[in-house]
Order: sequence, then structure tokens, then C-alpha cells
Amino acid sequence: MKLLCAGDLHIGRRSSKLPDSLDGPAHSCAAAWDAVVETALAERVDVVALSGDLVDQANRFFEAIGPLERGLRRLLAAGIDTFAVAGNHDHHVLPQLAETLASERFHLLGHDGRWERRTVERDGRPTLHVDGWSFPSEHVAENPLDTYDPPPAGGTPVLGLLHADLDQPGSQYGPVTLSDLQRQPVTLWLLGHIHAGAIYAREGAPPVIYPGSPQAMDPGETGVHGVVLAEIDPSGRVTTRRIPLSSVCYLALDVDMRDVETDDDARDRVYGALREAVERDEHRYERLACLSCRLTLTGRTPLHGRLRQILGAAEEDLNLTAPSGLEAVVERIDYQTRPALDLEQLAARNDPPGEVARVIQAIEAGEAREQYGELVDGTLRQLRSIHRSRFFQDLPADAEPDEADALGFLQAEAWSLLDALIAQKEAV
Repeated sequence: MKLLCAGDLHIGRRSSKLPDSLDGPAHSCAAAWDAVVETALAERVDVVALSGDLVDQANRFFEAIGPLERGLRRLLAAGIDTFAVAGNHDHHVLPQLAETLASERFHLLGHDGRWERRTVERDGRPTLHVDGWSFPSEHVAENPLDTYDPPPAGGTPVLGLLHADLDQPGSQYGPVTLSDLQRQPVTLWLLGHIHAGAIYAREGAPPVIYPGSPQAMDPGETGVHGVVLAEIDPSGRVTTRRIPLSSVCYLALDVDMRDVETDDDARDRVYGALREAVERDEHRYERLACLSCRLTLTGRTPLHGRLRQILGAAEEDLNLTAPSGLEAVVERIDYQTRPALDLEQLAARNDPPGEVARVIQAIEAGEAREQYGELVDGTLRQLRSIHRSRFFQDLPADAEPDEADALGFLQAEAWSLLDALIAQKEAV
């Protein structure tokens, strides 16, 4: 059994903050839906599963109905069933769309917030149960799993289809916990609502998939966007594969400006970061046409006070186009550099900046334990206390913080404090 899992489509929207040459239908969510359909046909899937927010709101009805109907008609012709639930954005309009489409293979599940099961059959026998729940209104503060009481599956795999907010207590968007999902008698969970893709899997529990949105829509939506192909073998084992589909990739690039001393050096450093991003991604994703880059300049440089002036005038010239046609554009530059400081000179002073500078020197020299053992121990205790907090118990566990983590935290905080103390003295 092969399933194509797609998240928040938002048909009717387009990717934002693109140059005029790229701000067109090819970079819309409707085009991404066409790509979802093409992928389903190419992969010969049995089912397409959509986890809510297919469209934005009621005013997108006429923008969505054409592309959605066109795609569903192609899936119908190929014998592919499509299952969907409504999310917080389309709780009102998606039932209208489903009624208008009236397709025998498009199934909207869980109307009015009531769990519903549909079964896929092949040659007269059940091959997949799909249990779905749809948003009855824009806001739902209750956990949808509180009313989930599935009938016996009879050995048939079960897909749980839900639009929900994972591990966000107090959310108004169907709050659920990962641990609750993984305790349910299903084979695979497909969730919507979060635009970033994620797969949560552990031995002995059903995988939980957020496919994310097929098209990246906003500079805050970094990373790969597309769909997830899931296969369930006869034993019930699930394998997954991410398939990138977005024509736009929003990148957050940190550019270290250390040792940059001239205007040309500054421009070369930033341009080099863009060039590296293009060379890395130029042939990785089939539909990718644009890298929209938000740059964060970091590090200590003597040009700290002039970087905005140097790069602001040349910002348009920092965009580039690869031989393949992939465009890289600078969406924004955040200036977070720091002035160059003489740490040795500061450490010789008998004042608060001098004391902080000496802490940094001790950490860099590997002598923090000998000189500031109590401070290191106190920091480590606090980091471990946070790590063990009940607020993080349902999240995937990282290794418990060790002394190296404490020293890294101390060093970063010491530099921030030193900058603040220097700024205070200069302001007096």
C-alpha cells in the first residue's frame, strides 16, 4: 500500500517576497498542488491523503475550485482515492468544495469534529482504514483524541488523519501530544497545521508525519518543502521518503564576518555565501527555481559600524543566477556583528568588563575549571535542571548537558555581557 501524504496546500496563495521575475503562477500553491498530483501519478500510489488547510478561507473558493477539481479528476481517472480533513483555515469552505466536487473518490472525513472511518477496498477486500477528524470551527481547544474510539481494524492497516497542534499545551488548534498519538491503535498518523515537515518515529509505535506545506510560502518557512511517500508492507511496517516539490526555498544563512577589514572583503564574503548556497542546491531539487536568502551577519569586525552602509547600496548586486537558471536573491540582511575588541587589553582592567574578559580567556585557554570551578558547576546544574523539566518530557530527548555544553553556554553569555558592559561605558 503506497500513500502520498501532503500537508497544508493553501491553494490560492503564493510565495511571498520574491522578485518580480518570479512572482507568478509558477510559484503559487495551486502549481504545487499540480506537482502533488503529478507525483502521485508518477509514483503509482494507492491513496493521496491531505491533512487540512487545502485552501485559506471562504474567499478563496473560486480560486481553489478549478485547480482542485482538475487535480482530483486526474487522480480519479488513475483510480486513486483521495482522503482529506478540514483544518482551521478551511473548516467552513472545504465541506462546500467537497459538495461541489461530488467526486466518488474524494472523501472529506470527520465533518463537525466527529471521527469517521472510511475503508479502501481492492478486489472486494479491505486494504486500508482511514480514520479522520475535521475542525468544526476556527478554534478548537480540546484534544481531538479525547473522542477517538476506533472500531477493531481486523488486521487491516489504519491511517489516522488529523489537523492538530503537536505538543503545544493550551493551543487553540486541536492540541495533541506525541505520546498520546503513539499509544493509539493505528499504523500511521498524518498531521496537518505545521508548515515545516517532520517525521517522528520510534520502535514499537506508529510513525507520526507532518508532511508540511508542499510550497514554501514565507521567509520564516525555511528548509525543504514537499510531500512524504509512505509505504505499508504486508507486515504493517511503514517506510517513508520525503519528496521535495517547492519551487522556492527560503534560506537563513549565517555569514561570519570575522577578519573582514575592507569594503571589498565584506562584499566578497557575502557574495561567496550566496554562491555556496547556489552550488549546493542547484541540482538537488527538480522544481527549485529560487533561493530567497535572509542573511545574518555575525562575528567581530572593524567594519561593524559601516557594514549597513557598505552592503545596503550593493544589495541588488548581491543577487545571482546559476547556469541552470536557479536564482538566488537577498530577501533581507540582519546585522548582528560586534565591534572588534582587544580581549587581552580588556582583561588587564580592574573593572566588570575586565573580569568578564578574564572569564572568556580562561575558557579559551581550557583553564575555566581551575579558575572558575564554582561558576562552571552552577551553570551545569542549571542546564541539567532545565533539561529535566517536565515541560520537555514529551519532546525527543537529547543527551544530558555536560561540562562542554556548560562552557559553551558560559562563553556565549560572557561575550554578550561584555558587549553590553562596553556599550554602557561608551554611552556614559
